[in-house]
Amino acid sequence: MRDNPMVVIRLTKSLQKELKLQPQKVDISNPFFSWHANMFLLRRRKCIVLMNDLSRLSLTLHGIKSSQYKNLHEIFQSELREYLTSEGIEERMVTAYLDHCTNLVVSNTDNRSVIGTLNEIMFTMNAVEKDDRYESNTERNQWNNQIIYKPIDYNKPIDVFKSELVKYV
Repeated sequence: MRDNPMVVIRLTKSLQKELKLQPQKVDISNPFFSWHANMFLLRRRKCIVLMNDLSRLSLTLHGIKSSQYKNLHEIFQSELREYLTSEGIEERMVTAYLDHCTNLVVSNTDNRSVIGTLNEIMFTMNAVEKDDRYESNTERNQWNNQIIYKPIDYNKPIDVFKSELVKYV
């Protein structure tokens, strides 16, 4: 893998307040290892949605409790591993990506396009999930990452992520 082994999570102001974290200034980061994050309520439970800057792959951490905030890095890695494995990505590729994410840096948001897509996915989840249609968080993530977006040339986020992952492994 290239670059410094770190993942940048760019939190919205409201999520920074909720997590009680001070952001660091990060001028340059690899968009494949940069994620934007926001918090919202889904069926009266707090969720954190993370979206990869390059692929628009989203990862929803549903029902997260304030006592778990200090473990955000571990929860992110665990949920991402579970989700990518459920999509049939080889374990060695998942491990290679997560090995690059050994350090977590919290920063401010910096990409309005990603924030717009992030808001779109939160709106869609709130509209679709009124009937409690997903058995697990993994099913929710699989469904979310089949939505096609203009900023990634009308491709599915999971397909963009997989093709980029092949380049880095």
